[in-house]
Amino acid sequence: MKNVQCTFRLPQEVVDLIDKQSGKTRTDKLLNLLGHGSSQDDYTVIEKRFDEIENRLSLLESSSENKDQVKINQSNNQANELRSLEAKNRLFSALDELKSRDEIPLYRGKPSITKISEITGIDRGTISKYIKDWGAL
Repeated sequence: MKNVQCTFRLPQEVVDLIDKQSGKTRTDKLLNLLGHGSSQDDYTVIEKRFDEIENRLSLLESSSENKDQVKINQSNNQANELRSLEAKNRLFSALDELKSRDEIPLYRGKPSITKISEITGIDRGTISKYIKDWGAL
Protein backbone atom coordinates (compact mmCIF):
# COMPACT_ATOMS: atom_id res chain seq x y z
CA MET A 1 0.00 0.00 0.00
CA LYS A 2 1.32 3.40 -0.91
CA ASN A 3 1.45 5.87 1.97
CA VAL A 4 0.18 9.35 1.29
CA GLN A 5 0.17 12.07 3.91
CA CYS A 6 -3.00 14.09 4.18
CA THR A 7 -3.30 16.91 6.67
CA PHE A 8 -6.56 18.62 7.58
CA ARG A 9 -8.25 20.09 10.63
CA LEU A 10 -10.97 18.23 12.49
CA PRO A 11 -13.08 19.22 15.47
CA GLN A 12 -11.74 17.89 18.76
CA GLU A 13 -14.81 15.69 19.21
CA VAL A 14 -14.06 13.87 15.95
CA VAL A 15 -10.40 13.36 16.89
CA ASP A 16 -11.46 11.99 20.27
CA LEU A 17 -13.90 9.63 18.55
CA ILE A 18 -11.15 8.38 16.22
CA ASP A 19 -8.69 7.95 19.11
CA LYS A 20 -11.20 5.82 21.06
CA GLN A 21 -11.23 3.21 18.30
CA SER A 22 -8.98 0.15 18.42
CA GLY A 23 -5.85 0.10 16.31
CA LYS A 24 -2.16 0.99 16.36
CA THR A 25 -2.25 4.12 14.25
CA ARG A 26 -4.81 6.80 13.59
CA THR A 27 -5.24 5.36 10.10
CA ASP A 28 -6.19 1.98 11.59
CA LYS A 29 -8.51 3.69 14.05
CA LEU A 30 -10.18 5.73 11.33
CA LEU A 31 -10.63 2.64 9.15
CA ASN A 32 -12.21 0.83 12.12
CA LEU A 33 -14.54 3.78 12.65
CA LEU A 34 -15.53 3.68 8.97
CA GLY A 35 -16.22 -0.03 9.20
CA HIS A 36 -13.31 -1.25 7.13
CA GLY A 37 -11.24 -2.67 9.96
CA SER A 38 -7.49 -2.84 9.88
CA SER A 39 -6.92 -6.19 8.23
CA GLN A 40 -4.68 -6.45 5.19
CA ASP A 41 -7.65 -7.49 3.04
CA ASP A 42 -9.34 -4.19 3.76
CA TYR A 43 -6.18 -2.33 2.76
CA THR A 44 -6.03 -4.18 -0.57
CA VAL A 45 -9.67 -3.36 -1.31
CA ILE A 46 -9.05 0.31 -0.58
CA GLU A 47 -5.81 0.22 -2.57
CA LYS A 48 -7.64 -1.30 -5.55
CA ARG A 49 -10.27 1.42 -5.36
CA PHE A 50 -7.60 4.11 -5.26
CA ASP A 51 -5.86 2.52 -8.25
CA GLU A 52 -9.11 2.51 -10.21
CA ILE A 53 -9.74 6.14 -9.35
CA GLU A 54 -6.19 7.11 -10.34
CA ASN A 55 -6.53 5.25 -13.63
CA ARG A 56 -9.80 6.97 -14.44
CA LEU A 57 -8.34 10.36 -13.56
CA SER A 58 -5.31 9.68 -15.74
CA LEU A 59 -7.55 8.81 -18.67
CA LEU A 60 -9.60 11.95 -18.19
CA GLU A 61 -6.50 14.14 -17.89
CA SER A 62 -4.82 12.62 -20.93
CA SER A 63 -7.94 12.95 -23.07
CA SER A 64 -8.39 16.59 -22.10
CA GLU A 65 -4.69 17.26 -22.74
CA ASN A 66 -4.97 15.60 -26.14
CA LYS A 67 -8.02 17.71 -27.02
CA ASP A 68 -6.16 20.87 -25.96
CA GLN A 69 -3.12 19.85 -28.00
CA VAL A 70 -5.29 19.16 -31.07
CA LYS A 71 -6.87 22.61 -30.72
CA ILE A 72 -3.42 24.22 -30.46
CA ASN A 73 -2.16 22.30 -33.48
CA GLN A 74 -5.24 23.24 -35.51
CA SER A 75 -4.88 26.92 -34.67
CA ASN A 76 -1.15 26.78 -35.49
CA ASN A 77 -1.90 25.08 -38.81
CA GLN A 78 -4.53 27.68 -39.66
CA ALA A 79 -2.11 30.51 -38.83
CA ASN A 80 0.64 28.87 -40.91
CA GLU A 81 -1.71 28.38 -43.85
CA LEU A 82 -2.83 32.00 -43.63
CA ARG A 83 0.78 33.28 -43.63
CA SER A 84 1.59 30.99 -46.54
CA LEU A 85 -1.38 32.23 -48.53
CA GLU A 86 -0.48 35.87 -47.82
CA ALA A 87 3.12 35.31 -48.95
CA LYS A 88 1.92 33.52 -52.09
CA ASN A 89 -0.52 36.32 -52.97
CA ARG A 90 2.12 38.99 -52.33
CA LEU A 91 4.56 37.18 -54.64
CA PHE A 92 1.97 36.60 -57.38
CA SER A 93 0.90 40.24 -57.38
CA ALA A 94 4.54 41.37 -57.56
CA LEU A 95 5.24 38.95 -60.41
CA ASP A 96 2.08 40.04 -62.25
CA GLU A 97 3.16 43.67 -61.92
CA LEU A 98 6.66 42.89 -63.22
CA LYS A 99 5.19 40.93 -66.13
CA SER A 100 2.81 43.75 -67.04
CA ARG A 101 5.83 46.08 -67.29
CA ASP A 102 7.90 43.41 -69.10
CA GLU A 103 10.54 43.60 -66.36
CA ILE A 104 10.81 39.99 -65.21
CA PRO A 105 14.56 39.33 -65.01
CA LEU A 106 15.56 36.10 -66.71
CA TYR A 107 18.54 33.84 -66.24
CA ARG A 108 19.04 31.14 -68.85
CA GLY A 109 15.45 31.50 -70.01
CA LYS A 110 13.95 31.20 -66.52
CA PRO A 111 12.99 33.91 -64.05
CA SER A 112 15.98 34.88 -61.90
CA ILE A 113 15.00 34.26 -58.30
CA THR A 114 17.82 36.44 -56.96
CA LYS A 115 16.90 39.41 -59.16
CA ILE A 116 13.19 39.05 -58.41
CA SER A 117 14.06 39.00 -54.70
CA GLU A 118 16.13 42.18 -55.06
CA ILE A 119 13.36 43.97 -56.97
CA THR A 120 10.38 42.88 -54.86
CA GLY A 121 11.99 42.48 -51.42
CA ILE A 122 10.45 39.03 -51.10
CA ASP A 123 12.58 36.26 -49.63
CA ARG A 124 14.27 33.99 -52.20
CA GLY A 125 12.97 30.89 -50.40
CA THR A 126 9.40 32.11 -50.76
CA ILE A 127 9.96 32.85 -54.44
CA SER A 128 11.51 29.43 -55.05
CA LYS A 129 8.67 27.72 -53.24
CA TYR A 130 5.81 29.37 -55.14
CA ILE A 131 7.14 30.49 -58.51
CA LYS A 132 6.14 27.17 -60.13
CA ASP A 133 2.55 27.81 -59.00
CA TRP A 134 2.49 31.18 -60.78
CA GLY A 135 0.55 30.59 -63.96
CA ALA A 136 2.20 33.20 -66.20
CA LEU A 137 5.49 31.45 -66.93
